[in-house]
Amino acid sequence: MCKAFMIAGTHSGVGKTTITLGIIGYLSKKFNVVPFKVGPDYIDTSYHKFASGNFSYNLDIYMLGEDNVKKLFAKHIAEGDVAVVEGVMGLYDGINTTSYGSSAYVAKILGIPVILVVDASGMAASVSALIKGYIEYDRDVKIAGVIFNRVGGEKHYKLLKECIERDLGIKAFGYLPHDDRISLPERHLGLMPIFEIKENHNFSILYDSIGEFIDVEGILDVCDVNFKKDDLIEEKVTAKTRETVKIAIAYDEAFNFYYQDSLDSLIEAGAELIPFSPLRDDAIPKGVAGVYLGGGFPEVFADELSKNHSMLSSIKDSIEEGMPVYAECGGLMYLAKKIVDLNDVEYDMAGVFDLDAIMTKRLINFGYVEADVLQDNVLFKKGDVVMGHVFHNSKVSGEFNNFVYDVHKPNSKENWLCGYVYKNCLATYVHVNLFSYPNAVNRFIGKCKNYAAGDV
Repeated sequence: MCKAFMIAGTHSGVGKTTITLGIIGYLSKKFNVVPFKVGPDYIDTSYHKFASGNFSYNLDIYMLGEDNVKKLFAKHIAEGDVAVVEGVMGLYDGINTTSYGSSAYVAKILGIPVILVVDASGMAASVSALIKGYIEYDRDVKIAGVIFNRVGGEKHYKLLKECIERDLGIKAFGYLPHDDRISLPERHLGLMPIFEIKENHNFSILYDSIGEFIDVEGILDVCDVNFKKDDLIEEKVTAKTRETVKIAIAYDEAFNFYYQDSLDSLIEAGAELIPFSPLRDDAIPKGVAGVYLGGGFPEVFADELSKNHSMLSSIKDSIEEGMPVYAECGGLMYLAKKIVDLNDVEYDMAGVFDLDAIMTKRLINFGYVEADVLQDNVLFKKGDVVMGHVFHNSKVSGEFNNFVYDVHKPNSKENWLCGYVYKNCLATYVHVNLFSYPNAVNRFIGKCKNYAAGDV
């Protein structure tokens, strides 16, 4: 048996990330906690890693498929004592108007209990009606108990607890009172990344509040799941048994959006990942044969990035020489001619593509997408179909007709062209989890090895 549970919310903004982070941090004082996040979010997983000291893994039904979600969950929970899964949006909010891919859907296919976070501000007996709806909407979802957020104090909590235990027979596991000190800072695209706040935020206050106001031990008592660790440990194929190739990966405050399973897939296929900072380093690491420029917030650091001329030249020169480069979202913006902020201030970037990345006040084409591959590139072949996610506050402007992807929303006729190729460089706004595409991983590794051998 393993310990595993999901923290889910009635809706977005209810405080589930704060409570999840606090529980992970509190439990990590005693246990080896393996964290997970339902859906495609990168920022929440970085908070999980900070609180637990372990990588956090995305459980995304749309991008991974059910079998891969089950496989990855089983694989990773075998590495720890307790698995804590953070939900996404409201408990039943899935793709379009369905519950497919929702927190509830993932909880059901994994067979794990749900602890429901409820914003109880301004409520007493009405909270029973609210929670009853979540219980009865899908009886196959095991809601094991409730945590109340934004509670007025101990007296208010006792009223809430009495109501739900009397009316619904469901367990109240505690609450968090309102406290500005434990709030997590936000900006466009959600929470501010942990890389920018970890030195200036007292997370111990949050962890202590969890221990004081929430019965975490009680949650552990009801979260046994039927996974036997001995049955979960798979023999790993590691790069130690094969020839490796060095691939540089941009990793700093400006670029840090990566799915850990994508990176693991590259490593297991033969990559030695070498981190570097486009903000502070003079050039990409010596001896690398490829570059992965992930997503992030290059617009926030556009001034610093634009002043690092040697790094911009190093990236551009490497691409001109035919080095394989994969750039995702923020990486695409970095390879444009300029980033233009909301005040129309322009910052020079690498200029690989004859495009400008212009910041916008709203999300562009936000959500899950399906992309038909229109031409061969360093990852995919013409005719492949890629499931991904789009999440950005910018648009590109410029003359370009040689697109890589025909992108459309699932179950929708809405479509647009995206993705750009120059020599052995692919740049696109579409995020993908490479775990789902072993052929793409092997293709990229192969092209990097060819480059290292002088075959460009």
